[in-house]
Amino acid sequence: MPARRVPALALPVDPGAGVSFLGYENRTPLLTIATGRPALLVTLTLPEHLEAGHVDFARQLAAKAWAYAVAVERWYRGLPLLPEAPIPYMLTAKAEARLDADPERPDLVPLPSGREVTA
Repeated sequence: MPARRVPALALPVDPGAGVSFLGYENRTPLLTIATGRPALLVTLTLPEHLEAGHVDFARQLAAKAWAYAVAVERWYRGLPLLPEAPIPYMLTAKAEARLDADPERPDLVPLPSGREVTA
């Protein structure tokens, strides 16, 4: 059976490319990637009602973006790539225990805008 084809997007990045994050009080946040040549705008959107899978996706995205940034900087500086290793994107057991033990800590409670600080 032939391999299933899926849509793919190759995004050429130039020095003028940028990433922005917009948080809103009454809707889900937006993450936007913009490039200059060719002009392209990619916005990650979420449905109004979020599920745990959406949080998992956001954490995976952040972890992989961090790994990408490290690899780009190492390449730029002429350093070898780091060995392949899993990139953690979940809260550690210690962080989870902190949340469970002291949920009233000001730095771990929802912000006035409705967004929560969890990591």
